[in-house]
Amino acid sequence: MSATPDAAAGGPAGGGSTKRRKALAIGLGLALVAGAGTGGWLLWGRGGNDSAPKKKTTAGPIDAKLDWMAPVPDKDKKNADDFPPPWFTKDTIVLATRYAVTAYSRESGKQSWTLPVSGRVCSTSTGSDGGVAAVVWGKGEYDCDKLMAVDIENGRQLWSQDVVDSRGRTQGRDLANISVDHGKVTLVDVVGDPYVYAARTGKQSKASDYGCQQQGSVVKGSGQLTLAQCELITGRQFILNVDPKSGQEKWTWKVLNGIAVQNVISVSPAVLVVGRENDTSASDIVTLDGKGRMGPLISVSAGPYDLDACRPRHLDSCRRVVTDDRTLYLATKTDKDSLNSIAAIDLATGKPRWTAPLGGTRTNRPLAMHEGRLLVYQEATEEEGGKLLSVDPATGDSRVFMNLPQESAERERTLAHMGSAYFRDGRFYIVSDIGMTDSMMIMAFH
Repeated sequence: MSATPDAAAGGPAGGGSTKRRKALAIGLGLALVAGAGTGGWLLWGRGGNDSAPKKKTTAGPIDAKLDWMAPVPDKDKKNADDFPPPWFTKDTIVLATRYAVTAYSRESGKQSWTLPVSGRVCSTSTGSDGGVAAVVWGKGEYDCDKLMAVDIENGRQLWSQDVVDSRGRTQGRDLANISVDHGKVTLVDVVGDPYVYAARTGKQSKASDYGCQQQGSVVKGSGQLTLAQCELITGRQFILNVDPKSGQEKWTWKVLNGIAVQNVISVSPAVLVVGRENDTSASDIVTLDGKGRMGPLISVSAGPYDLDACRPRHLDSCRRVVTDDRTLYLATKTDKDSLNSIAAIDLATGKPRWTAPLGGTRTNRPLAMHEGRLLVYQEATEEEGGKLLSVDPATGDSRVFMNLPQESAERERTLAHMGSAYFRDGRFYIVSDIGMTDSMMIMAFH
């Protein structure tokens, strides 16, 4: 994206839902006239911070051991399905596979409970709220037309029902964005109205009316960003900053002509991945200030930054990018001219603060903010286990925070290559993102 937009294009859009609803209605009318009758927790890319600042420590590195591993269930060993990200409770890590939702003790790795699914799991909510997570499933291989809420603290199904539109029809929802927050489960597909249910009872309620077609929301704490398409002909999108409790809009950003929002990296500050319309490749990272005004574009297509793990149109899927209040941390790509590094980008200026190679030939991935410093996961090599590095966010200087054992390096390397990493309460987890990559799907270190 070569041109910097003018203030009107890049700033907050005025008029609220009434004008957007009018624009949508005009778009629908034009289409008819034209004869159109013929639509968590701390982890890679979640940018999670500890709930409160902790005293910084300078103790030596932790020599971790492999606590336990969890095998891929027998029914999943022949399927190359994507595994959704896990949920964490106080005592367990919970993972949905093709035919069940299962909790493993974080201490021992033993199964705490398993909840069979009477069909196939299609997708899940990225996060949970109040001990409730949501699962889209179907009885047939590609049905994906049912929604289930799971009590992940106690391992029981709260409710399950067909997802039926206003005309009484059911259809697959495997590409829908699903969120669980503030006592509600919300399912938003690329077409049609959102579906909103009480998390504990499944009672359906009316979605908030923003005068547009909602395409998904990401909620983190007290903040919510909602993506909506408000002009049918142009495909023009808007980002709404919404109070998740009241549904009231705080500000609206009119997405620039010719681009589409692909991912939400962070809610506060608002950091988005965008790409050109009808293109699944990321082109830029956009930052918005507290009033919805756009900051400098951070080029991805022209720059060395690696966003390959972000899934287009799955809003909350960037697992290898971390943010704090001032800085965006992401990996650079490895090519014949340069090795993989970690870059820190100033959100106010869009310019790099520093770039740190860190690990020579090792692959480096941002993991989380911890005790005011950036944690980076370095994958294992053939000769040595992986490491967690603690990086000074001001300078990029690093020290070893945790050494992973050499004895499990080969398996760690295999699982991490097609998996995600998570750090929680002093434990480090690698969880497979896809079946058939290894006989194990979880490794836990402490």
